Amino acid sequence: MKQITILMSILVIAACGGKKPEPVEPKEPAEPEPAAPVAESKKAPEPEPEKAPEPPPPPPPKSWHAEAALTPVKGAKLKAATITFSQTEGQPVSVGSTGWFDGIKAGKYHLVVHEAAACGANATKAGKAMASADIAFAAAKGMESLDVGKVETIQLDGDGAIVGHTLVLHDDKKGKPGKALACGPIAAAPGGE
Repeated sequence: MKQITILMSILVIAACGGKKPEPVEPKEPAEPEPAAPVAESKKAPEPEPEKAPEPPPPPPPKSWHAEAALTPVKGAKLKAATITFSQTEGQPVSVGSTGWFDGIKAGKYHLVVHEAAACGANATKAGKAMASADIAFAAAKGMESLDVGKVETIQLDGDGAIVGHTLVLHDDKKGKPGKALACGPIAAAPGGE
């Protein structure tokens, strides 16, 4: 049995190579191979919130134009002129003229809106004026046109509009309208709405 034990020992040694393995020198670590590129997973951009639609621009302001061709009343020695009115929505009325009352003397005068729709004896009386419709102005020698400027007491549209009434030129009597000198109906003019 001893022989079997020896034999087995020999076989085991032979199977293991019979020798101790020689120590192997350590190799330098190889550079790691670059990893395959990984697709960067970018976060999908969040959709922008829908913008509210732009509000439409406001409509342009309305504008109105009117005129009154004033002709002298019987006995007045002056030439006719046309008084013009223009108004932009929310603004006072601009009052001017095309032409001038040739023959009018320098001094104070009044343009008064009367309730009547046509000129005549009743239309030219100062007592028939619309409320707050007296436009005082001064005439000077050599004037070629009238430019009263902005008047807040009259309007060309809505309740109390002067269109459809008459305009009377009065002389001045102690700060109030006096004798009527010229008259004409106030009508809507082109260029307005």
